[in-house]
Amino acid sequence: MAKLKNIIPGFILTLIIATLSIYLSNFVSIGSISLAILLGFIINNCIPQEGTFFNKGISFSEKTVLSLAIIFLGSHLDVKILTALSLSKVILLILIIFISILLCYCIGKIFGLSKKLSILLGVGNGICGSSAIAGASKILKADEEEIGISVAIINGIGGISILLMPLILINFFPSFSNEQLGFIVGSTIQAFGQVTATGFIINQEVGEFATIVKMIRIVMLGPVLLILNIFLSNKNSKTKFNIFTIPLFIVGFVIFSIIVSINILPDQIIYTFQILSKVLLTIAMAAIGLKISIKGIFRFGPKSFFTALLGFVIQVIFVLILVLIYF
Repeated sequence: MAKLKNIIPGFILTLIIATLSIYLSNFVSIGSISLAILLGFIINNCIPQEGTFFNKGISFSEKTVLSLAIIFLGSHLDVKILTALSLSKVILLILIIFISILLCYCIGKIFGLSKKLSILLGVGNGICGSSAIAGASKILKADEEEIGISVAIINGIGGISILLMPLILINFFPSFSNEQLGFIVGSTIQAFGQVTATGFIINQEVGEFATIVKMIRIVMLGPVLLILNIFLSNKNSKTKFNIFTIPLFIVGFVIFSIIVSINILPDQIIYTFQILSKVLLTIAMAAIGLKISIKGIFRFGPKSFFTALLGFVIQVIFVLILVLIYF
């Protein structure tokens, strides 16, 4: 009971920030997750939370609530979407995802970023923005500043892409088919909402195809997290990977994605799980924002931004080449 009393104040603070962020996201062009980090960051740098009676609840939201959010993220994934594209295009998408992660890892190394931060930027670029960063951060045991900066930068680049990508594709690649344009948009831009916005700005067919491509990228989140966990288990522990080293949040994520794929629950319940995953993720990001300092921004920010931006630009060029060769 005493432990619960210690958690409640900080959890309520993150819940208030998350609620405000979700509300404000209806009126501004910034997503609730980015807003939660921003508001948390502002509060922490005006009134530092380290050592206050909010601290334990903030840590609870950052760790336990984030794990729950990742579990419920599985409710967004229907693996049957893999059949919507030909096998060759699915293989191309898998290749793009791993090249994107490797690009940010290598560029981050050149800029002197930590391996954890470089990988977070890579999975954010390569898979699905904030959700991928949240999942990978648990496996990597990344710190709050690495997570917060990654989410902010990846969402920022995705936001810029909504404005620039349609202009570039329409003006410089007028001969491309709707399928080609949809594949480019769906396989490069970070967040699901950013992909749909960009695709439908071009036209409806591009938007629809880009959405399918993006959904397949999102389905790949589970396998990528599992591979990352296996790799880190073999590298960092004295014992080789076994089934018992898989974190429970990955097991829960996979179970929820299977439940969605086999259609054993009503759509309304699945929709409730999806809303819950967004709310929980926003609460967790508010907690992360409450642990980011201005000092950390100046230490990681510029190099992280150029790592993610350069990785994204090379990723887009790589996809353009693949489209020219294989479509």
